[in-house]
Amino acid sequence: MEQLQHFWHPVAQARRIPAMNAETLAELVRSLIQPNRDGVMVIDDQGRIVTHNTALVELLDQPHGTRFESTLRLGPVNLQRLLVRAAIAAGQQDVVGRPRWRALDFRTELDFRDPPLPVRVTSNALPQLANDRKLRVVTILPDLAATEIAADPGGFTPGSPLESADAQCQSRLDHALRAATAGTRLLLLGETGTGKSLLAQTLHTSSRRGTGPFIDVHCAALPELTLESELFGHARGAFPGASAERTGRLEAAAGGTLLLEQVDAMSPHLQGALQRTLSEGRFERVGENRVRHLDANIVSTCSLDLRQHVAGGRFRADLYYRIAGICVLLPPLRERPGDLDTIVEQWSGHNRIAITKAGRRRLHEHPWPGNFRELRNRLEALRLGASPGSRLGEAEIGAALSSPQEGSLPNTFLDPDLGHGEAPAPFSPDEERERETLRAALAAHNGNRSQAARSLGMDRTTLWRKLHRLRLRST
Repeated sequence: MEQLQHFWHPVAQARRIPAMNAETLAELVRSLIQPNRDGVMVIDDQGRIVTHNTALVELLDQPHGTRFESTLRLGPVNLQRLLVRAAIAAGQQDVVGRPRWRALDFRTELDFRDPPLPVRVTSNALPQLANDRKLRVVTILPDLAATEIAADPGGFTPGSPLESADAQCQSRLDHALRAATAGTRLLLLGETGTGKSLLAQTLHTSSRRGTGPFIDVHCAALPELTLESELFGHARGAFPGASAERTGRLEAAAGGTLLLEQVDAMSPHLQGALQRTLSEGRFERVGENRVRHLDANIVSTCSLDLRQHVAGGRFRADLYYRIAGICVLLPPLRERPGDLDTIVEQWSGHNRIAITKAGRRRLHEHPWPGNFRELRNRLEALRLGASPGSRLGEAEIGAALSSPQEGSLPNTFLDPDLGHGEAPAPFSPDEERERETLRAALAAHNGNRSQAARSLGMDRTTLWRKLHRLRLRST
């Protein structure tokens, strides 16, 4: 890399080399990068590879003599996606995705191995010598500074929340990353278990505020007075029991990101207070007159589209427009079969447990009301019940999907065995899916019907009727 840069810059400045065709240029560059022990390539602005060295082929475990042609398919690696994502995180792409040609230097993991290979990637623009071609030299080298994590069969973690095999979902994730990098307020929508909180933390880490604090507030888990104190802080003596002053989460998140989980659970009073804070960029602690300034990026989550609550008068429209600079809807797992396959494949390779085609078909038939959270629990149960080298078929997968799992609804949420008279009629497939959705909502809110109904976008009476019709109970 240094040899190439040392050669290129003086020559470019002196303009001593006349215009040359692509073949001559590639041959010249190849002779310079070939001796490098790190993987080096030269690419153009379309992601085409002009040339690369042998070390790159060896680094990616490809057969000797392999010739890479595009960063979209660099053996087992999609380098173009990594470069684009790094450019967004570094602020080198604007919100609509227009690239800016600047140097990049980032760390990542290449998951074509088990465990994944930690690498450092650098990308530098080269001066234009001929044919008006914009070229970059990209170097990939093992990241010796990365901490090696021992392979732990129980420590399986699915891929990055910023990656999806579904093209539409991936477009939304890239848009969210660009918005987070630009400091735009984000509203993440999706069913329970779709990874909204994990995505928010990943967006924070990848943004310019990534070195700042990440503060999480679960709005549905706290009473109104407690939540107000948590958000804004309070002065000593502001209310009974306030024996000392308290720094609020808005203040603690200065220079970083504040995540408001289930923001729809806020009371009207707190909605108004938050709206004023976001509008004016300042706030006061409870019981104090000193003005403090807001210096945090705000990310909010909600299980349903907040516009339904706005239309129903349950959420302030002015606050909605303050927190929803960009809305990102995360599709449920049942609508992302490619991601299900990817995670199951990674899990199988990590634990050396095979799943047959029939078993995978059974996984795809499951409605996954708990989404990725449920998938993680089910896979953990499968791991504990199998051993390396096992093959799991439809029977084993079906048993795992029908048995109670960690985080599943306790037995007290189900109707007791009727056991008298005629057996009840079986549920239809649509009713079974509805039962799973209601179970998941109740489990997510520890059986609280008011909160479960709110997350499902219905009132308590409607929820009670559905529970009765589907022979479920929450107490």
